[in-house]
Amino acid sequence: DTESINMCEKLTLVGRTSFRSFRNIWMLEELTLPYSHILAYPGSKLARTHHELGKIPVLYDGNIKVIESAAINTYLGDKFSSGQLVPSIPRPLYEQTIQMITSELDSQGLWIHRKHESLGEIFGKNPDAVAEAKRNFKNSNRVLISQLGESNFILGNAFTAADILWVHTLDWAESIGWNDTWAGSNDSEKLKSYLERCRSRTAYIKTVEKKVEEEEEERLKRKARTSKM
Repeated sequence: DTESINMCEKLTLVGRTSFRSFRNIWMLEELTLPYSHILAYPGSKLARTHHELGKIPVLYDGNIKVIESAAINTYLGDKFSSGQLVPSIPRPLYEQTIQMITSELDSQGLWIHRKHESLGEIFGKNPDAVAEAKRNFKNSNRVLISQLGESNFILGNAFTAADILWVHTLDWAESIGWNDTWAGSNDSEKLKSYLERCRSRTAYIKTVEKKVEEEEEERLKRKARTSKM
């Protein structure tokens, strides 16, 4: 039963792969850890059984519960990656990078677009807020591209959980057309190479396949429900 947690299972992740849970599925795949997966939508009754606000993702590690996608990946890296995916050195650089991605790119950029554009009928359309969010995203992302420099990855030449977070936000940005914030710039080729490098990883490919599979299963369920009406 995927809707109940078996505490004998070491790790359980709550949240469909189409959302920020993507970051955690990717991390789990990088670590090649066994886990169970509860396919909950944000705000659903199922999600509310695991988070008071109905938010996803949520991770259970036995009796330990962790919320927020970046915090979950940091927890997993600290416990299971021996300092590789979440490095102890340079830990301050890791922490400041994930804080910038979650606060500036995600919360003050992409989420503002989702809230006041994609979900405008619920939260209210606000074109000025969306335009400012896009400007902030562009400027903040430029700082991260500068940090990338000539390195293979955002913290240097080793892939880390910070790359998982950044690539997911860039995937999200591309899905809403915000890749025009870096397309055609001097940084576009550098970022293109970086994204190709990260997206070619086996764990990323497996996560995308899982996302597509979940979406197709949901589409078929909706189609079946419609045909019965």
